[in-house]
Amino acid sequence: MAALVPLFLAIWVLVSSQLTVTFADGPVRFTDLYGVAREADAALACPAGGQPHLYLAPQVTLDTVIHELAHAYDCQDDGALNGSPSARPAQRPSLVSDYCWQSDAEWYACAVLRYRDVHPDQVAPWGEAAITSAISAAERRD
Repeated sequence: MAALVPLFLAIWVLVSSQLTVTFADGPVRFTDLYGVAREADAALACPAGGQPHLYLAPQVTLDTVIHELAHAYDCQDDGALNGSPSARPAQRPSLVSDYCWQSDAEWYACAVLRYRDVHPDQVAPWGEAAITSAISAAERRD
């Protein structure tokens, strides 16, 4: 977990001035980007104007908070959850989950955690070998 603290601080500095945070009493109930009603430990709303609102359950983990803060940064930069801070690779790497590949917004938030950088596409060239290497390096740091 300590390996995630610098990433948390880097994203927090970028989003904290425009972010609203609400602490829930239990799991966060919300409708996701795909119109599915869900419960989770955290969720981010991106209303018009790009003023993100983060909802956190008591049991939320640091990696989940970082994932949602990446969504907050994505929301802030152009007012939409569209993965705009970073381009997605043209082809899906084999190690990327269905969840992380289902949209540009999810790809971005997952890639921030994997690469430990707010601009993951600038850390290493995109492609299967580069992504596999970055994931392995990140897992070794944890």
